[in-house]
Amino acid sequence: MQKKNARFSMRALAQKAGISPGRLNEIFHERRPLSNHYSEKIAYGLSLSQEDQATLAGFISVRAKRLNFQKVLEEQELRVITTWEPYAILNLMKTDDFDSSPEWIAKRLALSVENVEECLELLQSLQIIKMKNGRWQRLPQQFTTTTDIPSSALREGQCAVLRKAQDSLQRVPLSKRNFTTITIPTNVEKIEEAKQLITHFRHKIALLLEDGPKTQVYNLSIQLYPLTDVSENTDAQT
Repeated sequence: MQKKNARFSMRALAQKAGISPGRLNEIFHERRPLSNHYSEKIAYGLSLSQEDQATLAGFISVRAKRLNFQKVLEEQELRVITTWEPYAILNLMKTDDFDSSPEWIAKRLALSVENVEECLELLQSLQIIKMKNGRWQRLPQQFTTTTDIPSSALREGQCAVLRKAQDSLQRVPLSKRNFTTITIPTNVEKIEEAKQLITHFRHKIALLLEDGPKTQVYNLSIQLYPLTDVSENTDAQT
């Protein structure tokens, strides 16, 4: 590309490929292995032929094995459920004005570009999204894990959501949020029925909020937990 255009630079390639200059520099200097995610973006940025793309794909697999860069699927799944960012990006893709550039996504979600790129790579490796014609698209299948998820991972996922909620409570105007609490004297035999009602309520809220133009991404969290000590009455489960 530089032989064709002396002004073409690494920064120009980064901009065209939709990769941060720092991440592209790491890849070119072998401080970060080249993955399928970045291979496709670089191929797009360089307008490679199908033959050259195939050559690059073969190069990826060799380097990935040599550098032990292949991740265990279960570990990737755990990362998806223990952070809020991948879910936020997936739902941002359903908004009307979605832009596939990491910079746009990072600005909308108040994240770093590097964090967004890592999430996109993770979602692509799990075949939840794909790049088509320079745009990210969600794949139709639902994401499910292949193994039992440890309760510690589920707890961490909930903690991540609660930390984000705490941050929103401090900075989001009251007109754009709703935090309410109710304390109830409880018949514990009704807990399972209450959980089913909460699930039904979540589905109805989702249908309501997804109807019509979609411009923002919201999170709905409902916490139902005992304030009294239940350790002597029930088995400790998570």
